[in-house]
Amino acid sequence: MAAALLATGCGAADTGGPAPHPGLDAFRAEECPELTASEKENGNLITLAHDQPEDGVPLSPGGAPATVLVKLCNTTDRPLTGIALSAQLEWTDAGEGDPRLKVEHRETPDGQWRTADLVVANDYEPLRGADAARDLAPGATRVVEYRFSAAEEAPSGARPLMIQAVRTDERRSGGLAGLRLSVLPTD
Repeated sequence: MAAALLATGCGAADTGGPAPHPGLDAFRAEECPELTASEKENGNLITLAHDQPEDGVPLSPGGAPATVLVKLCNTTDRPLTGIALSAQLEWTDAGEGDPRLKVEHRETPDGQWRTADLVVANDYEPLRGADAARDLAPGATRVVEYRFSAAEEAPSGARPLMIQAVRTDERRSGGLAGLRLSVLPTD
């Protein structure tokens, strides 16, 4: 069983209705990446490729949200059932502090924004916060748009953000995809 996760398209998001992401059509047309040999050995279902700069997803405290398109690709010849997505932020320097971040997601191109759980952890916990499970037919793709925003009081810094595909039928991770989430300092 194999699937691929592709993330790209970081940019300012609208704050209202279901207008599609401006780069959605080009993103959908991109080829899905292949799993590496080690990912296959580990039983992973996803890989991540993106065209974001090295500093990742930038957020200004109290500013406009940023969006990331996530593409889940079923590269198998059989259906994948109950594949959920989870967002996890590594937060080792804040102790018990709240990162003051908001995460939403929607099915593209015209789904409504829904609040997503952001798991804040210092350890790998792929099953926490997983939601929006969907089945994925052989050869099919699913595109989900994530929207991130930082409250005015959000502490600055760059942290690893993981998007996980969770195989709910087996209660295990289907793979891990990472990028950086940067909360910019206030002037």
